[in-house]
Amino acid sequence: MESQDVIIVGAGVIGLNTAYELARNKIKVSLIDQFLGYRKASWAGAGIIPPGNPDLAANPADWLRAKSSQLFPVLSSELLQFTNINNGYFKCGGLELTSCYDEKNEQAWANENINFERISEINLKSLAPHLDPKHCKTTYFPEMAQIRNPRHLKALTEACKLLGVRFYNDCKITGLIKKGQQVIGLESGSGVFNAGQFIITAGPWSGDFLQEEKIDTHIFPIRGQMLLMQTSLPFKEIILKEKCYIVPRGEGLVLVGSTEEDVGFNGSTTSEGKDYLFKMACDLIPQLNNAKIIDHWSGLRPGCSKNSPLIGKSPESDNLYFAAGHFRQGLQTSPATALLIKSILMQEDLGIDNQYFMKPNEQFQVSKPLFQS
Repeated sequence: MESQDVIIVGAGVIGLNTAYELARNKIKVSLIDQFLGYRKASWAGAGIIPPGNPDLAANPADWLRAKSSQLFPVLSSELLQFTNINNGYFKCGGLELTSCYDEKNEQAWANENINFERISEINLKSLAPHLDPKHCKTTYFPEMAQIRNPRHLKALTEACKLLGVRFYNDCKITGLIKKGQQVIGLESGSGVFNAGQFIITAGPWSGDFLQEEKIDTHIFPIRGQMLLMQTSLPFKEIILKEKCYIVPRGEGLVLVGSTEEDVGFNGSTTSEGKDYLFKMACDLIPQLNNAKIIDHWSGLRPGCSKNSPLIGKSPESDNLYFAAGHFRQGLQTSPATALLIKSILMQEDLGIDNQYFMKPNEQFQVSKPLFQS
């Protein structure tokens, strides 16, 4: 097979966005996936995009979220012009429901110049009359946004193809071929793939590569189930409570998620998961009790033992890189992750510590996410 500049393993949103970022910089890229396209966790998610200001981010983890928030409207416009596919990006606003206000989080939002407002019970009735009034500790984020995951992935795929990215679907990589500190190829049932640089963006399937590189971090699957419901209730704001969310999609469609289940690579749905999500949705919005469930699916998120993604060069190989383990933040941090990987490959300076995400566990300090999604 013809050698490429870069081979990316994993065609989810991280892999696609990275391929797009590299290809638009005239780098020859091949994208390999063991499945038929991108219909895994990236496709299954809610597409919630929290706000942020990258210039004021407190640490690299916050920078990923904030920079992605800044990049999404630009990326969405580019993809629309390039592919004529609208990914549905828009700033719909979001409501975060808590048992009490978190002053530490509020200070962090203020430090990053994120617009937010505590909503009084009276104003909540005006802004979100459908919410159960018992959820009275509410914070409003006017700049929270959303995109439609399947449309976004379709647009990225089409853009990559137009830029000359080669796709190899239904192709499982079985091992690395190494010579000293260099990866010189990838073994597969379809033959050997050669390139100058290799990037692993295989979500929960990245764990085998970590073991092969003797990296003491585990990436593993966590199943998340979702519901799509039909309702006549008119509302546009995303609703967040702890690990649950309700995302209005327009035309009466409402997305409800999600479960967190440690069941290995079992991607099936369950009646228990369906009942849990429906009950949670009705607890937040009682009138959804009359809504019709029109779809139910699941995805496998990439959990990570260090509670942070791995992004950067492998300590065991000079030309092998990882961008995996994003858990619930995969899509919402994908543009900045792609930008960071490109900057590492091309030795560009983004003004952040590009070794941060690959530090050994004993040197790594976990940063608590500023948003529940």
